Amino acid sequence: MTVVWLLAAAGCGKREDAEHPVSWYLERQADMQAKVAWCVDDSGRQQTLDCQNATEAKRRLALGSQKSLAPIDWGATKPKP
Repeated sequence: MTVVWLLAAAGCGKREDAEHPVSWYLERQADMQAKVAWCVDDSGRQQTLDCQNATEAKRRLALGSQKSLAPIDWGATKPKP
């Protein structure tokens, strides 16, 4: 009976290394920023799937904010004198 109880208790514990998909991080930007900061601190952590997902979410958010910028006018539309 003790073994069954211990196995049940172990299964209910929160995993600190739980992996979250990119969409989860996109919905929880504070968690994403914290995870990216934690991952950057150690190169071994950067290889984990969770760190890669958090980094990808950060990249997507950065690209999304650039989509709202006005187009760059490189001078191609200037009238010739």
